[in-house]
Amino acid sequence: MHSVLSALGSSFWCRKMVFDAAKSVGIVKSLHIASESHTVGDSYDEAIKTLNTLQSNAETIQQTVRNSGDIETARFRETEKFLRRTGVPLERLDTLSVIHVAGTKGKGSTCALIDSILRSHGIRTGFFSSPHLISATERIRLNGIPISEENFVKYFWRIYNTLQKSQDHERDMPTYFKFLTVMAFNVFLEEDIDVAIVEVGIGGEYDCTNIVRNTKTVGITSLGLDHTHILGNTLEEIAWQKAGIIKPKSHIFTVDQPPGCLRVIEQRAKEKNATLTVVPDFDTYNWVQFPGKNVGTKVQRVNASLAIQLSHDWLQHHRLTRLKRKVNLLKEISEEISDGIENTKWPGRCQIIPFHRRTIFLDGAHTLESMEVCAEWFVDNTARNSNPKCLIFNVTGSRDSKKLLRMLINTSSFSTIIFTPNIASEKFHATDNTSVLTGRDEALERCRKNEKDLQDIIAEKVSKNGLCGLNGFSKLQCQVLNSVADAFAYLDNMYGKEREIDVLITGSLYLVGASLLALEHVDAKK
Repeated sequence: MHSVLSALGSSFWCRKMVFDAAKSVGIVKSLHIASESHTVGDSYDEAIKTLNTLQSNAETIQQTVRNSGDIETARFRETEKFLRRTGVPLERLDTLSVIHVAGTKGKGSTCALIDSILRSHGIRTGFFSSPHLISATERIRLNGIPISEENFVKYFWRIYNTLQKSQDHERDMPTYFKFLTVMAFNVFLEEDIDVAIVEVGIGGEYDCTNIVRNTKTVGITSLGLDHTHILGNTLEEIAWQKAGIIKPKSHIFTVDQPPGCLRVIEQRAKEKNATLTVVPDFDTYNWVQFPGKNVGTKVQRVNASLAIQLSHDWLQHHRLTRLKRKVNLLKEISEEISDGIENTKWPGRCQIIPFHRRTIFLDGAHTLESMEVCAEWFVDNTARNSNPKCLIFNVTGSRDSKKLLRMLINTSSFSTIIFTPNIASEKFHATDNTSVLTGRDEALERCRKNEKDLQDIIAEKVSKNGLCGLNGFSKLQCQVLNSVADAFAYLDNMYGKEREIDVLITGSLYLVGASLLALEHVDAKK
């Protein structure tokens, strides 16, 4: 069985094999581990613990978005209030050049591509994204690198103490995401960047990132049903929320959308006298050199096309400022853009990690549409071998695990399915990934529900097809375990360390982050 190492005990070989891609963007450069021997008092650790006290549950977010009586307070007055208290009135925020991106699927990947493309042109970038995989520093990046822990601590305590001292009442503090949004804008305004690439948190219209009011370049990625309890139960309602980031006279770029969604976006663009453009198909571009990475799947190509046009629009506006602003679609793709796409690092999304005799497939898919893409990607990469196929799965929030599981097992034949909370190991954890809202028992109960959903799916197949419905499931091993490390140990015991197996980890980006952390601590010794 693989043993769990302390942060200092992880071998160089193990770190290189598991985190080569992640290290290149600085994600795990200085990981803090909270274990039995960890000494409380570390300034970064204390900052994260304090930040975690600002976590809010889904009900709070839902009330913020849906309660019309509080919309103006939630959208402008509250976020504006906290920004102003930190020395950033809206007039100062207006001086920050922003590319704003909303959507259901691919908005983080699109932002990462924009960031890399612009940096390949010599542009100094800031990038605000969510969630993080391992370290909270990942959420605020400067020139492609997560903010250093030292700078995170400096900005965190300055902003936190300022806001705490200016409270009107005991609960007058921003929630977790809103605090980090306020912090990110402070960082970007002080760190001499040319542009901030800002990923919307949830929705758009009432998301706290929508406090920016001078954005000229706006992106809307592929839309689908997600956060329906917050954003609405139809694609049109969700499209209305996402299109809320459109600003007067801005240029909006989007991808092919369901007709109803596109009509909503068009109407909202018309209301703001903004220009809407559907980006070209990726295959229509002319390349000086074709990217060697990050365009291997259909979804990656859709995101890349959107990122190309958003980057080009911003570059046009800021390098040819004397010309009248108009949309000029780019078709001839330069070497700089190709390099930017190829050099994009965005771990946890369609990521493959060779690890000992295992091949680990990581994807944070959590909607039905993104799970369909994930399942097809897994099959495309494993269909030509006879390795046992294993699944490690979890979902969070109100997502329908039955629909996601049905998609997975209808696409691939798994010999083992393990349900585990988003916990790397019971022996160690990252303070950055600690939830103060969900306890261990509650998380395990959700895993048991997921297991029950799988049993129901199999029972439905048997009811519909008789014993033939058991095809592919008669030898299926299913377990609920306490952590990802326990899942890896279980697979070692079942298949041995020498047998090659393919392991898909999906359902939640938080699970992917826990898995990366768990892999970091698996003993490299065979």
